[in-house]
Amino acid sequence: MSNRLEGRFAAVTGAASGNGRAIAEKLLSDGATLAAIDLNADALAGVFGDRPDVLQVQADVADEESVKAGFTRISDAFGRLDVLVNNAGIVKFGSFENLSRAEWDQVFAVNSTGPFLVSREAYPLLKAGDGDHTRSIVNITSVEAHIVISSSGHPQVHYNASKGALLQLTRALAVEAAPSGIRVNAVAPGFIETPFTAEALAKDEVRNWLLERTPLGRVGKPEDVANGVAFLASDEASWVTGTTLFVDGGWTIY
Repeated sequence: MSNRLEGRFAAVTGAASGNGRAIAEKLLSDGATLAAIDLNADALAGVFGDRPDVLQVQADVADEESVKAGFTRISDAFGRLDVLVNNAGIVKFGSFENLSRAEWDQVFAVNSTGPFLVSREAYPLLKAGDGDHTRSIVNITSVEAHIVISSSGHPQVHYNASKGALLQLTRALAVEAAPSGIRVNAVAPGFIETPFTAEALAKDEVRNWLLERTPLGRVGKPEDVANGVAFLASDEASWVTGTTLFVDGGWTIY
């Protein structure tokens, strides 16, 4: 347990499961007070119970009014933010020739537009943050924002494109936010054991294929992602902005 985020206020989207839950728990263990945001209010309650250091916020990151209402609650409760983690995302699979406009729009709404809406509503609270410390936005992208691995048997042009858009949002916002003392970075996970990947990783041929291409020889854990986020959120990364931290076991070396 660390106290490097003692006295800080943080918000994490998609906080009720997978990487988001691990990130939320890591920031809490580092001393932050947390706004845990998720579409599933019951899941939030199941994870965080009645913890006094957690504000549970039910919100749909793809819905503008829902995001605004959620951040009104956060503003009323905290008055400021020091850390925002845009983690909520969805994965869809399907060949390009059979890809519907509705599915394309859904993936972009959550993975790209969602972080835009959340960051825009959080921005005034981040600007009002603790001036003695750097403030930070961390976007969870993917190795698939940088490389295309659809040839592995799970075509997902829309997912790749949506995470690529989030990467460019990260870089562009880092420039605009810098004069306000707000750093903007990304964590790009490789293959992590989460509910999203459970079905694929349960297949021996898929798991073996991944392990053969991962220099560190194992599948990632949500805690690996959370540790990277905690570093970027802290003053230890006070001169780091506009960049991506790969948490992929070396996947992108090749």
